Amino acid sequence: MKKRVLAVMLAAVMVVGLVAGCAKKSEPASSDKGKDDGEKQLKVALVVNQKFGDKASMDDLAKGADQAAEDFGVEIKKLESAEASKFEEDVRAMSKAGYDLIVTTYGYMTDATKLVSKEYPDTKYAAIFQTINDGSEKYENVWDTEFHGEGAFYLGGYIAGKLTKSNHVGFVVGAEEPTPNAEGNGFMMGVKAANPDATVEFSYVGSYEDPAKAKEITSAMISKGCDVIQADSGASNAGVVEASKDAGILCAGEISDYYDTYEGFYGIEGIGFGDTVYKAIEMLKNGEYPGGEHGIRDLTNGGYFMDWDSFNRFADGNAEYKDVMKAAIEEAQKMEEQIKDGSLEVPFNTDVPNWDKIKASAE
Repeated sequence: MKKRVLAVMLAAVMVVGLVAGCAKKSEPASSDKGKDDGEKQLKVALVVNQKFGDKASMDDLAKGADQAAEDFGVEIKKLESAEASKFEEDVRAMSKAGYDLIVTTYGYMTDATKLVSKEYPDTKYAAIFQTINDGSEKYENVWDTEFHGEGAFYLGGYIAGKLTKSNHVGFVVGAEEPTPNAEGNGFMMGVKAANPDATVEFSYVGSYEDPAKAKEITSAMISKGCDVIQADSGASNAGVVEASKDAGILCAGEISDYYDTYEGFYGIEGIGFGDTVYKAIEMLKNGEYPGGEHGIRDLTNGGYFMDWDSFNRFADGNAEYKDVMKAAIEEAQKMEEQIKDGSLEVPFNTDVPNWDKIKASAE
């Protein structure tokens, strides 16, 4: 009897031991992927005011964040905060959740970024395309950057001025804001430098997410005689391309490539939105975060760039425009170097673009 009891007790002990051993093997793995050195994984939240999938700035921001995740092993959270009433709520939620860096987009989110950054002084914020630390009041945990694209669009305007056969060019922009206005004025200056006999039509879509409205505006420009149109309107660019394709005229755009949609799409002015997100994460990772500073990104530092491959692609694939495009590219590349070294100055003019004023202005 005693032997039987002892056997039962030994069996019970063995079962307990087996259960305990199994329990240890099933413990969840750490969420700090790739952190073999024991370093805390950084968490980054990308909170945007437009929808992803726009083939424009939002997708470029996401691309930069994804590349940083791959290169630095950070955790990325992407959140669409498409309604102004939710900006503050969403930025605060990400801050409360313990994200180390929160990226917000455009001036529409500035108030929310300022307010929440004061509530969470230990959290870092990257305010893309915003002006926060440009005045006397500094937010020491915020790095904000504005974008000045007048130089890049000057080059785009120069090329458009050379390509037009009707001497009639159009510029379609998303909304009335300082930088897009400066881009429009830079574009007009470029057209004037290339072709002082040209005329430039200009119009706001009123949204960066309304291709139908952009198509309507573009069609109206075409009816006035425009045979070359520059788009600067985010996801609305799709409408510009569609109208241009329907009419068989040339068009160009910022960030996104529409050449597969229409072979009359002749080039891209790149904007480094994704590069700015990447740099913010990299600086935080390296302990060099520039909180309290305001930065300007432009043609001289990678904030804007000319995608010359896209312009050359058009030239190589279009016999009608090949010679004039190749010559325009060569001249524009010389001007690009002059802008970068300061010998050619394109002003950051935020007035509403007006061709008559540009044409009447002194060189």
